[in-house]
Amino acid sequence: MSGKSFSTWYGPDGINEYIKQQTGCNPFSGAGINPRPKKKTTILRSVDNTYYYNDNMSDIDNIKYTLFGHNGDQDENENKFNEPLLNKTKTEHIYVYRVKKNKTKTEYIWYGKYKIVNKNNKSHIGKDYKLRTIIILSLKKIDT
Repeated sequence: MSGKSFSTWYGPDGINEYIKQQTGCNPFSGAGINPRPKKKTTILRSVDNTYYYNDNMSDIDNIKYTLFGHNGDQDENENKFNEPLLNKTKTEHIYVYRVKKNKTKTEYIWYGKYKIVNKNNKSHIGKDYKLRTIIILSLKKIDT
């Protein structure tokens, strides 16, 4: 099973419009974790080959998503992205899409709705290439 694929961000056939239709929210804020508090929704973006994160999107039904934080140990209580995502009173709905880039082509893949089922810590390099502790969420796809 795979997600719905898009070749453009904007326009009637772009993923931006599709995400708005699916979630009722504007998907992009320049970050991977996009809380939309008025709708109690968070939209997650995973970008392939981001070396300082450890996302695993190979099984669309059970994905692994790294919390925010480029350098140093990640903090669940980081207030702009991580805390709103993990706070059940602030985030009731979680949606995921993926960005795959290869040379000149970018593909956007809509994965759909998820729930957090687990979280684990792992040693992994940061953007500064120094070892740190990251927090990886295990997300299970919800049939909608």
